[in-house]
Amino acid sequence: MKRYTFRLDRWKIGLAIFWIVFTFSMVTWWWVFALSQLDILGANLPPEKFNSFRRMLLSEGSILLLLIVVGGSALVMFTVRERSRNLRLRLFFSNFSHDLKTSINRLRLRAEVVIANSPNADLQKLMEEVNRLDLQLENSLWVSKGEEQKLFTQKVSLHQMISSLRAEWPDIEISLHGNAVVLGDQQAVQSIFRNLLQNAQSHGNATRIEIRAQKISDEVLAIYFQDNGTGYSGDAKALGEGFIPQTGRQSNGIGLYLAKSLLARMQSKIEFLNLASGFQVRLEIPGRLEGSK
Repeated sequence: MKRYTFRLDRWKIGLAIFWIVFTFSMVTWWWVFALSQLDILGANLPPEKFNSFRRMLLSEGSILLLLIVVGGSALVMFTVRERSRNLRLRLFFSNFSHDLKTSINRLRLRAEVVIANSPNADLQKLMEEVNRLDLQLENSLWVSKGEEQKLFTQKVSLHQMISSLRAEWPDIEISLHGNAVVLGDQQAVQSIFRNLLQNAQSHGNATRIEIRAQKISDEVLAIYFQDNGTGYSGDAKALGEGFIPQTGRQSNGIGLYLAKSLLARMQSKIEFLNLASGFQVRLEIPGRLEGSK
């Protein structure tokens, strides 16, 4: 389990214990104070009424203290059990996703070999579905881990990454203008690019994508994705803000949401722009043009 989750679980248990101690102390103080005041005022009360008040305070105070101890102990116990259950679930999904991604990668390699030896349209469609399934699994893993997944700062060559991604989208003509080196987590940056390419093909029916890298400053780049697809009919500014209800084959927006979330964690920005023809995405991310100092 990641350090962030472990620290959060310790805070939950610590707060539950603090609540028990604080509440128990306050009720005990009230109980002792009430009994002492009753003893002071007892001289002015009939013995029967004094004894009745004392029994009431003793019984009600004892029951209240008992309930606090029992309820607080149950709260701590449930918190510990929840932590243990979450740990088992995370371990299960981690092992399951690892095995599933291994199987998908093997299936992709075999499909690539078959397609290379005997090109076939049906096999090509199968390859596209394999890539789609792999991306959906990767997105689900990113979202499930959230900010627990630690990101590293690495030098990512835009040219090399685009070259490797072209094989996943052979039906899309991907052109790169202005090579650059991006500073960010390599796996996260690749996931962002994969989701943008998948979004252009699946929802915009794009067949051509132009990627341009421009210098904003010595340490920041602007990277533009512009496709020739159908664009987006809704409010482009709302894209990436969260999930949307899924209807039929329509996506729930997890890809763009994940891209925006990962970029924010790398101190970067993303902007979606509707064009007269096609769709454009603008990234603002740390990096430099290749060859520049």
